[in-house]
Amino acid sequence: MNSLISKYLFYYPVTILRGELVFKYLMQYKRMQWRDAKVIEAYQLSSLIKLLNYAVNYSPYYKQLLVDNGVSLSSIKSLIDLEKIPATTKVDIVNYYTNIRSSRKYYFSSSKTTGGSTGQAVTIDKNADALARERAATWRAYEWAGVGIGDVQARFWGVPLSKKSRILSKLVDFISNRARLSAFQINDNSLNKYYKKLLELRPAYLYGYVSMITAFADYLKKNNLNGLPKLRSVISTSEVLDEYSRNTIEGVFGVKVFNEYGCGEVGTIAHECEYGNMHIMAENLIVEIDVSNSPDGESGEIIVTDLHNYAMPLIRYRLGDYATLSKEPCECGRGLPILKCVHGREYDMVIDPDGNRFHPEVLMYVFEELKSKAANIRQFQVIQKKENYFLINIVPDANYNKETEVDILNRIRDKIHPEISAQFCYVDSIMREKSGKLRVIKSELNLH
Repeated sequence: MNSLISKYLFYYPVTILRGELVFKYLMQYKRMQWRDAKVIEAYQLSSLIKLLNYAVNYSPYYKQLLVDNGVSLSSIKSLIDLEKIPATTKVDIVNYYTNIRSSRKYYFSSSKTTGGSTGQAVTIDKNADALARERAATWRAYEWAGVGIGDVQARFWGVPLSKKSRILSKLVDFISNRARLSAFQINDNSLNKYYKKLLELRPAYLYGYVSMITAFADYLKKNNLNGLPKLRSVISTSEVLDEYSRNTIEGVFGVKVFNEYGCGEVGTIAHECEYGNMHIMAENLIVEIDVSNSPDGESGEIIVTDLHNYAMPLIRYRLGDYATLSKEPCECGRGLPILKCVHGREYDMVIDPDGNRFHPEVLMYVFEELKSKAANIRQFQVIQKKENYFLINIVPDANYNKETEVDILNRIRDKIHPEISAQFCYVDSIMREKSGKLRVIKSELNLH
C-alpha cells in the first residue's frame, strides 16, 4: 500500500475514531525532544503531580498506599521525591488489579495482557490519550531510523494463537501497512518464503525480534542472497542486541540497526538514535534505577512511572529488568535522558523432535492467553531438557487448578510438536541467573 494512503486514509482516521490524537502528540514530541533536559524534567514533574492528584482520588490502591506510608502530595516537590512512594510490582498488579484501576470510567480505553517476558503475565488498562502519547513517542523515535507512519514494515513477530486474535492482528497489520512474518518456526523453508515475499513487498524497514532477524540475515548470507531493495533501516526489539547480531544484520542488509527497548505495560521506554544512544521517552515516562542492591552503585532494577495512563495508574512500577542511567549528553543534541547497559531479558530458541526451530515467544503466548482466561498462575518458567521434553516451573496462585496443566501441554503440542511431554513443578519463585538475567524460556540443548 502507498505510504500516504496508509497514513491519511487508514492509520490517522482509525486512531482518531479510537480517541487517539496521535498526530497532535507527534508534533508536540518532535519539538520537545530538542528542549533542554531541565525543561523536560519540569514537564515530567508537572505531569507527575497531576497524575498523583488523580490517583489519590480515583485509584483506591494508590490512595491507601500513600496513606499507609505517610506520603502527602505536598511532599512531592521534585522528581527525587518520587522515591518516597513504595514501588509497585507485577504481583501487586495481579493481586490488586481492581483497586489499582481508576474508578472513573474511560469509554476510549483498552486492556492488554502482557508481561510474559518476565514469566508473569499481567493485564493493564490504558486510556486513549495515554495510548496516543505512547504511539506518538514511538513514531518519533522511528523517524530517527528514517521511517514514519505509513511506511511499509516487515514485522518478524509472533502470531496470536486464537482465531479471533489472529483476525484482529491481521486487521491491525493492514491498518498499519505491515506484513507479519511468523517468528514461531524458523527453518530454511520458512526463511526462503519470507525472502521471496519481501522482495515483492519492498519494505522500508524490518521490525522484530533480534534472534529472528539475525536468523533471516544468516540465511541470506549462507545462501549468497542479496539484501532487500528500498530498505532504509532495521528496528530490533524484545531481546538483547549483541554485537554479532548487529554486525550480521547491518552487514547483510547494508543499513543501520536501531534498537528499541520497551514493555507491554508502558510501551516504548527507550530508543536508539543516530549516534547509538538509547533515549528515554521522557515525555511519557519517568525512569528510575534502583541501586539499593547494586555492587557498583550504578546498575540496578528499572522502575517506571507512566505519566499519562489514568485508566490504570502505574506509579513506580518495577519491570524486572536492569540497566544504568547515563548522565552524559548525546551528540545528537536531544535533551532526552539516556538509558544504557539494559540487561535482564534472555530467551533461548526451542527445537522440536524434527529439528525445527521455534522462537520462544510461542510459549509465552500460551501463558499470556491462559492468563487472559483467568488461569491462576503467578509466574512460570519453561526449561527444555530434551527435544521432546520440557520442565515447567509454576508459581501457583492459591486457586490454581491442576487441570490447567492439561491445557498448557495440549497447547504446546498443538503449536510445537504432538510428541512433547512435560513435567510440572511448583516453586515459590523463578530464580534469576548469576548475571541477573531472568530466563523464563530456557534451553539445555546447547543450540548456540
